Amino acid sequence: MIGHGMLFVVMLVGGVVATELEREDSCSDATGGLPVNLLQTRASLKHDSSELKRFSLVVARTVDQQRPNDTNSAFGLPKPSEYLGYRESGGMECGLNHTADLYKPIPQVLAEHPGVDGYCYFEFHAPWMAYSGVRQRDNTDFLSGAESGRVSMRSSEIMCPSDPGMNKGPAREIKYLGDNGSTITLFDRHVDCNHIMGDVKYCHALGWLGNQVDTALMTDPDAWRSLNERECERLNETYKFTDEEITLGKHIDDQEWIFADYGRARNLALHGYHKCLLGHGAEEMAYCAHLSCLLPGTSDQIGHGVACE
Repeated sequence: MIGHGMLFVVMLVGGVVATELEREDSCSDATGGLPVNLLQTRASLKHDSSELKRFSLVVARTVDQQRPNDTNSAFGLPKPSEYLGYRESGGMECGLNHTADLYKPIPQVLAEHPGVDGYCYFEFHAPWMAYSGVRQRDNTDFLSGAESGRVSMRSSEIMCPSDPGMNKGPAREIKYLGDNGSTITLFDRHVDCNHIMGDVKYCHALGWLGNQVDTALMTDPDAWRSLNERECERLNETYKFTDEEITLGKHIDDQEWIFADYGRARNLALHGYHKCLLGHGAEEMAYCAHLSCLLPGTSDQIGHGVACE
């Protein structure tokens, strides 16, 4: 998701609050990034006095609902219930306040509430985890979902304010810190949109870029879920995450810094592993693999679209 140094913009579109965030070097994490439903409202934005009058009320209400120490602008996102309406999972209403469970291990929380989707349970505290009503086990088209996410990010004037066209943007270096503290530098030949900077380092640290995983499996839902299950196991075997790390509280605490150049591979991987534990790892992996790839025969060259075919 989004780190610090962001421009916070709130828009009201036909009664639906649309909040978008801009960061100088990175704007989103894969799935999770800004909800697709939210970004899609941007194209129909209407500027009128009634919208502007409600601006301060919307900001005050959404920010006040978060924990007092949640000062990062990402927590100003409107609650998913505001644009997705009432939803439930496992007999529980989505979007309830579960502050008492933030620092419990995610598997423990979900075991205490069998049948409840992880995004549904925690979306109040991490509003970018909007539960659409479809659980990962029931997803029959990961590719379409990944494409929808890519298009929505690209169509946002905040995430992609001056879209030059596919693979027309400037070349950029993208950096983060490896497990031994050394700098990992990736070379992206065409950074068309702001969010690419954050998404590429996040997905690369997870090992989920195209050509890091077999994207051909994405059209077979069962095979893709099976692959993601193995990938999630690999992450935990590699890092041996502690109970203190595998909490939703840790996920939102890390929000402030991990997408900067000094973000560490372990924490980027943990951010994705949280999605695995919450039941949405395969969707996150699909977004990553569809958005960008390691160009064939390289270990540090990033491509997009037809360059990855």
